[in-house]
Amino acid sequence: MESNSSKIAFVVAIIVALGIGGLVGSMIGMNKESNMAQTSMAAPEESSAAKLRVDMNNLLREHVTSSLTVTRNIVDGASDAKLNGAKAAQTANAVAIATAVGSIYGKEAQDAITTPFVEHIAQSNNYAVAVKNNDMAGQETALTALRAELRKVADIFNSVIPSVPADDLYAALSAHEDLLNQAAVEYQAGNFEKAYELENEALVQISGGADVLTKGIIAAKPDMFKS
Repeated sequence: MESNSSKIAFVVAIIVALGIGGLVGSMIGMNKESNMAQTSMAAPEESSAAKLRVDMNNLLREHVTSSLTVTRNIVDGASDAKLNGAKAAQTANAVAIATAVGSIYGKEAQDAITTPFVEHIAQSNNYAVAVKNNDMAGQETALTALRAELRKVADIFNSVIPSVPADDLYAALSAHEDLLNQAAVEYQAGNFEKAYELENEALVQISGGADVLTKGIIAAKPDMFKS
C-alpha cells in the first residue's frame, strides 16, 4: 500500500503536471512528432478527475480501516503500546486527508480542516470505550459530541470548498460513523459475523463521502481537473 505522503505527492504532481502541460502544449508545432507528444501529454490531463477520486477514496478507506483497528483494540483491551500505535496511524491518516486538500487550497484550509477532523476521531474512540464498558450514558454523550464535530467538519469543508454541500457531506459522514458504531457494538457482543458485515459496508459507504468531496473540488477547479 502506498504511504500517505506518496498519495499527497501524487495529488500535487497532478496539479503541477497540468500547469506545465498547458505551457508546453502552446509551444508544440503542427508536425507529426509534435502531435504525438501533445497526445501523450493529454492522457494524464483527461484522467486527472478520475485519479483524484481514486486518491480520495483510498485515503478515506484508510480512515475506515485505521478507525476499525483502534475500535477493536479498545474493545479487546489491548495494551497501551498497541492501542497508542493504532491511534497514531489513525491520526496520521486524518492529517493526510487534510493535507491532500491543503495541497490544492493552501495551508490555511489544511489547518482549518485538521482540528475538527482529528477531534471527531477522538469522540469516535470515546464511543468505543463506552461500548467496551457497557456504558449507555457514555455512548450517548460521545455520540452527541461526535455529531457536533462532524457538523464542524462538513461546515469547514463547505467554507473551503463552497461547491461541496455541507448537508450532503454531513449526511455521508454521519452514516459512516453510524456503521462504525454499530460494528463496535456487535463486535463487543461477540457477534463477529455481523460486525464484519457492517465493517465491509462501511468501507463501501465511505466512497459516498469521497464522491461528495471530489465532485466539489472538481466543480470548483474545472480547469485543474478534467474528466
